[in-house]
Amino acid sequence: MNKEEFLKIKEAYKRARLEEKNKIKYFLLSKRDSDGNLIFLKEKDGTDTFVKTRGGRGRSNYSSGGTLSRPYDLSNHMYIDLSYKGNEILISLQSFDIDPNKKGKKNLHVLYDRIGIMFEKDGKILLPDNKSEVSDAFLKMETTNWELPLSEADMEEMVNYIINHYEE
Repeated sequence: MNKEEFLKIKEAYKRARLEEKNKIKYFLLSKRDSDGNLIFLKEKDGTDTFVKTRGGRGRSNYSSGGTLSRPYDLSNHMYIDLSYKGNEILISLQSFDIDPNKKGKKNLHVLYDRIGIMFEKDGKILLPDNKSEVSDAFLKMETTNWELPLSEADMEEMVNYIINHYEE
């Protein structure tokens, strides 16, 4: 395969992931409770307002500021930030996984197209150099069994999963 063919496939994959992200985002934002109220609300100044979710993705020209000699395209890294009853939620279109290897290696993996959910903001972990900090999202993210593309039944199950997380 030549580079041009590969880049076309890569771009088509990115577009398909973006369509999935938007489908999930708009599905979640359309959900209402039994009284007809939107489920995903955010309290602002004492009033309930429609939450403006961020359906984000990584920068297309990421540069680590030292370890990368050329910028890297992170735009395939996609997520949805939203809120349920004032609780922040992040739905990631790629989940983090820590390998439970019995030999103790505990390798980290990124599971592309597997949905991961964080029910709190990420924090920071100080690295052993006592200078650098990294996100603790890989520890807090729940790896789910939902994998892109999601059906309407999958998305309905996700809504119930989120609600049950806070209602139990």
